[in-house]
Amino acid sequence: MVKQHRRRARGTQRWTTVQPVGPVQREPRSRWRPGYWLRHPAFCLLLAGCYALTVVGYGVGGLLTRRNLQERGELTAGVVERVTQRESMWVQVITPDGEAVSAYVNDLPADRPAPGDRVTVVYDPQDPDYAYLPGDYPPEVRNSLLLFGIGLIPTALYGRYLRRTWHRWRNQAEGWRHRRPVPRLGKRQ
Repeated sequence: MVKQHRRRARGTQRWTTVQPVGPVQREPRSRWRPGYWLRHPAFCLLLAGCYALTVVGYGVGGLLTRRNLQERGELTAGVVERVTQRESMWVQVITPDGEAVSAYVNDLPADRPAPGDRVTVVYDPQDPDYAYLPGDYPPEVRNSLLLFGIGLIPTALYGRYLRRTWHRWRNQAEGWRHRRPVPRLGKRQ
């Protein structure tokens, strides 16, 4: 595009043309700025991996607790210290050594015990922070498998989506870095 400017030269009007100067070459933005790595698909892959590891880790923890209770679990009497509104309670367990330990029981029976009631619980002497009622003993494998599914299936589906759209996301990140117009973060395309 050629711009025309008016200039006065010694009392006469004369039109001159000014050639446009090319675009200003600016240094690319840093890859460490949030605008770049929030748009880059590797960051989304990292978040999906962290989600999967966290949820699957809880499933593995449930399976380890189940195995430990099967190997080392002891049936003993406990006294209910307090009952919470979230269907759980704290029980004071007397260990075979005569030591009183406060343990957390996650699920309550159908007839809610009151503080001071005696209940029979299964607990692990090496990890006495948690106890289970005999009906819940050992924790079900179904819950752990559900956590595996919740961790792995959405991550696999998101990984497939990311594989199909990897180049578009990466091009947007590079476009932002080289100061080309890209959609705003969080805006639907």
